[in-house]
Amino acid sequence: MVKADLKENAAQASEISVKVKFMGDLRAIVKKRDLEMTLPTGSTVGDLLTFLADSFGDPFTSWVFSQPGKLHHYILIFLNGRNVKDVGGLGARLGDSEVEIIMLPMFEGG
Repeated sequence: MVKADLKENAAQASEISVKVKFMGDLRAIVKKRDLEMTLPTGSTVGDLLTFLADSFGDPFTSWVFSQPGKLHHYILIFLNGRNVKDVGGLGARLGDSEVEIIMLPMFEGG
């Protein structure tokens, strides 16, 4: 029984829990406020966005990306409260345990 527990703990250690909060107009695109998922340990912000683009299709992809691998200038993504632009952009590692992502489209105007 100990071996099974160790195996289960090892499997859990190879995944991270990610909670994504969609703000503004992104909520209408994904039809959710929050999404919880697990991703492999070592995943990046880019990996997460690829998963979300695959899950939500072209409306999400065109709203978030200006071209493959490049975010629109008006999309802000926060990883555990820090702007991903300040911690490595799309290549920023999500972490090793629980992660919170906030996606916020910002628009200029008046």
